[in-house]
Amino acid sequence: MEHSYEETLTRLAAILAKHFADTRIVGTDIRDSLMQALASYVCYPHSLRAVERIPEEQRIAMVRNLLAPYEQRPWAQTNWILVRLWRGCGFGYRYTRLPHLLKTKLEDANLPSLQKPCPSTLLQRHMADLLQQGPDVAPSFLNSVLNQLNWAFSEFIGMIQEIQQAAERLERNFVDSRQLKVCATCFDLSVSLLRVLEMTITLVPEIFLDWTRPTSEMLLRRLAQLLNQVLNRVTAERNLFDRVVTLRLPGLESVDHYPILVAVTGILVQLLVRGPASERERATSVLLADPCFQLRSICYLLGQPEPPAPGTTLPAPDRKRFSLQSYADYISADELAQVEQMLAHLTSASAQAAAASLPTSEEDLCPICYAHPISAVFQPCGHKSCKACINQHLMNNKDCFFCKATIVSVEDWEKAASTSTTSSAA
Repeated sequence: MEHSYEETLTRLAAILAKHFADTRIVGTDIRDSLMQALASYVCYPHSLRAVERIPEEQRIAMVRNLLAPYEQRPWAQTNWILVRLWRGCGFGYRYTRLPHLLKTKLEDANLPSLQKPCPSTLLQRHMADLLQQGPDVAPSFLNSVLNQLNWAFSEFIGMIQEIQQAAERLERNFVDSRQLKVCATCFDLSVSLLRVLEMTITLVPEIFLDWTRPTSEMLLRRLAQLLNQVLNRVTAERNLFDRVVTLRLPGLESVDHYPILVAVTGILVQLLVRGPASERERATSVLLADPCFQLRSICYLLGQPEPPAPGTTLPAPDRKRFSLQSYADYISADELAQVEQMLAHLTSASAQAAAASLPTSEEDLCPICYAHPISAVFQPCGHKSCKACINQHLMNNKDCFFCKATIVSVEDWEKAASTSTTSSAA
C-alpha cells in the first residue's frame, strides 16, 4: 500500500512538472490549477520528495520553466514555488509562522503556507546549473525578479501611505479590507522576491560578483540600490512603516519588521561576509557608492541608533527598538555573529571612504550630517546637502531642511561642475 501511494505521488508529480508551463494548454483556469497544485506539492515533504524522484530530465525542464522571465507570465505562484525550495536554508528562515503572530490554530495546521520548511537541495542544484548555462539565462531571470521587487515594494509603500492618511483622519475612515489584503500581498511578494534573490546569490554568487561577466556589475548595482531603498524605508526613525505596523490592522498581520529585514540581511551577509575577500570588497564598494546607503540602517538591525566607535563592543540594544538579537529562537548565534561582523566591516569601510573624499574645507561638508561632501542642490530654493541626507528626508517630507520651501527636484552638485543631472523629488 505504501509503495502504491509513493508511486501515485510520483506519477502525479511528473504530470504537474510536465504540464504546469505547457504552452499548448490555453485555458486560464486549467493553467492556474496546475500551477497551484505544483505550488502545494512542494510544501509537503512527501510530495516534494516525489518531485525529486521523477526523471532528471523532467526535473530540469520544470526548473527551467520556473526560471523563465517573470514578465512573460503570471509570476507570483512561480516565485512561491522557488521560495519553498529555499525555505529552511536562508538567514533566519526556519520559521513556520512569523515570530509576532500567535501560534497556529489546529484547524490551520494543514495549510500549505504553514508547513514546516522542507527545502530541496536537489532542485536548488538544478537551478544553480541552469543559471550558469548561456549568457542570457541568469540576467533575464534576475532582471525580471528585480523589476517585480521594485514594483511590489513601491506599490506597498504607496498603499501604506494611503492607510496612514486614513488612520489620521478624525472620522477614522480606514481603507476597505480588499485594499488591506492587496497591501499585505505586495509586502509578502516583496519578502518572497528578496528570498529568491538570497537563494540565487548563495547558490551562484558569481552572477553578481564575477565582473568578467558582462552583466554582473549592472545586476549588483541594481540589487544594492533596491536593498538600500528597502532598508531606508523600513528602518527610518518614526517612519511610515513603523506607524502602520503599530496600528496592527486586521488584514495586515504579516506586515512586520522581521520578515523583510531578515531577508535583506541574508543577502547582505552573503555579499559582505561569506564570500572570498575580493568579492566582498567589490560588493562593499558598490553598496557604499549608492547614494541611498545609510550606515544607520545597518546599525538598526542590531538595535543600535548609531555606529559603534572603532574597536568597541556593541552595547546592549534598547528593548524598545527592533533588534535581531531579540529573536534567539529564530536566528542562530553564528548568524548574529555574521551581522556583527558585517556592521564592523561597513563601519570601517564607510570611515575610509569618507576620509578619502573629505572636502578641503568645512564649507564643502553637508550641513546636515557633517560626514559627507555636499552633492545635491534642491530646486527651486537652491539649498544643498549630501545625497544620502536629502534622499532620506524626501521619504517622509518634501519641504527643504532650511527654508521649508517645497522641493520640486534634486540636482547633482559639484563645486566646479558646469553641468548637472536632474532627478524628480517626487
